[in-house]
Amino acid sequence: MTASSPVLTPEEFEALRTNGLKVNYWAVCPRKLWLFAKGLRMEHASDRVLLGRLLHEGAYPHLARREVVLDELVRVDVLEGEGRVLEVKHSRRLAQAARLQVAYYLLYLRYLGAGELTGELRFPRERRREEVRLTAELEAQVSEALHGVAQVEALSAPPRVEFMPVCRSCAYAELCWG
Repeated sequence: MTASSPVLTPEEFEALRTNGLKVNYWAVCPRKLWLFAKGLRMEHASDRVLLGRLLHEGAYPHLARREVVLDELVRVDVLEGEGRVLEVKHSRRLAQAARLQVAYYLLYLRYLGAGELTGELRFPRERRREEVRLTAELEAQVSEALHGVAQVEALSAPPRVEFMPVCRSCAYAELCWG
């Protein structure tokens, strides 16, 4: 798959484009996505989310980076002079969801005409980083996620989910499990 034969047509992408966090939430838990999509915001009450936000803001102060908000949907950190989209995460525990989120940002930027950029996940506490390139396979996963987000958002009630280990630290745990 090349840039000339995308998985999504520009029209499909336009119809499916969404908030980048929703792509991440879709990969983690469809119920969390549904609650977030319906306007229930629990992140403000979560210590883990606060720690993640502080980590994000304080990590890599020596890097010249800037936050870019696109269409009030996606908020990306861009490393100045490197053409990299940066995403800082607390740990690699949910790395697949983070990878999908960064891939979505890369696809979003491509549809805006930015060309082929590279993403980078950074896990400062673990002193690790991971490069993300928008391959045909990853682009297909983003397409699946965008369709999945639209399906979950269209539900009239939150989807049922099984308790998972990640539920223990989720900002929405009390809504789901009391």
